Amino acid sequence: MILDIIDSINEFIEPARSFVEDNHNNPFMWLAFVLIGIAIFAITYNALNKNNQ
Repeated sequence: MILDIIDSINEFIEPARSFVEDNHNNPFMWLAFVLIGIAIFAITYNALNKNNQ
C-alpha cells in the first residue's frame, strides 16, 4: 500500500523532474522559482501574523 503511494507520487513528479533537468541552465526558471518561493513565504507570513497588526 505505501509503496503504491510512493510509486504514484514518483509518476506524478517525473514530468516536473525532467523539465528541471532539461532546463537547469535557464536563469529565468530559477528566478521564477525564487520569486514564487518568496511569494509563498510572504502569503504564509502575513496569514500567520494577522493578529499582530
